[in-house]
Parts: sequence; C-alpha cells; structure tokens
Amino acid sequence: MTRIIQVILILAFFTSCDNRIDKSLIGNAFRLGSPYSNFSLYRYHIESSMAFGSGFTVLQIIPSDEKCDYTDRDFYRFNNDYPFFIQWKNKDTLLVKCIVDSGGLSDSQPIRKEIQKWKDWTFEVEYYSIFSTGTNGRHSIEDYQLFGHSLSFKTKDDLFIFENNNVTLELDNNQISIREFKVDTFKEKTGLSLSNYEFDMRSKYKMTDFDRLQPFIKQNP
Repeated sequence: MTRIIQVILILAFFTSCDNRIDKSLIGNAFRLGSPYSNFSLYRYHIESSMAFGSGFTVLQIIPSDEKCDYTDRDFYRFNNDYPFFIQWKNKDTLLVKCIVDSGGLSDSQPIRKEIQKWKDWTFEVEYYSIFSTGTNGRHSIEDYQLFGHSLSFKTKDDLFIFENNNVTLELDNNQISIREFKVDTFKEKTGLSLSNYEFDMRSKYKMTDFDRLQPFIKQNP
C-alpha cells in the first residue's frame, strides 16, 4: 500500500509540473459548428491516466478559425455524465441531453433539468437514465433524403426512416453514425433507449447536406 501511495504522489508531482493532458489519453473527438456565430464546440473523451480510474467527456468552445488544443485543461465537463446530444439554440446557448453516470429507471424522464453557465456560454441541460442500448449493424447506403421533420437512408433491401428530433448524427468522410433515442417504460418506470446505426456512404454523399441538423463532425485529435 505504501508503494502505491508513493507512485501516486510521484505522478501527482509530475502532473503539477506539466498541467497539460497527455494526448495519448484523448479520443472520440467531434466538432459541432454553430449556425449562429463563428464558434465551434469540440466534444471529446479523456481516458484516466490511472489504471483504476475512469475517463470522462469534456467540451471546448473556441473560434471556428482556431485549432482545438486537446491537451489544454481549459474545458467544461458535466461531471461524469455523458452529453450525447448537443445543439446550438442561439449564438450563446446550447441544448444538452446527458446520460447520468449512475442511476436506474425513474418515474419520469428527464430525471432533472438545470441551467449551467461557463464563460460566455449557457447550457440548458436535461439528464436521463438508461433503459436499454442496442446496435443495429452496419449498412451500405445507396441513397438518402432529408425532409422537413425526418430523414431516410436506403440500402439495396431496406429503408431506414428517422425523426430529426430523435437522433444524433456523427459524420465522417465516408460514414454516418446515427443514434436514435426515445423514452421507454417498464413496469411504470421510465428510461432512455438508445439504438445505434452505422451507415457506409457512397461517393456522392455530401456532409454539407446535413448541416441544418447540426451533426457532429469526426476529428483527429
């Protein structure tokens, strides 16, 4: 035990000497540009440097013409809760939906709401507990369409239709990851159900087609 304490103290010393995040600990990075101003939000995950620790997800908001410094500790986090949904409401307010780090089914969802402020930004946050999560495989998309309140993806054999207000989109150069969410009920208790889809897109796919849905854009930290 004494040996472990010594190691922790040594690590703490070196951390205090260089207060930047080790870049090897950073992953799952995405950018969310604002349609209302020249700012972009970056969401990414930081793994714990300790074998017995747990990672967490953080946000940075910077001018769109600046490069995100993922090693900078000037970020914002919702404790250990995961902000799976983020949208710009206006130039300085963002709507956020978080999955709570721990907690079971509840009488209603969201289980709580609150307003948080950081620098010049206001976050209107809803917190949800999980009912279930599922993966619906990887699909090769031949065509897609965007409508007023929905979007569709067509494969050779299937047609997937989603309501715009019930999904988050993560875009890469040749792939779209969609997370569909809804509140489900089990024995008079409620929780959030998540369904994940991976779509491989053809060459005619244009990321800008999805701009009005405020998608996350994959980054290489």
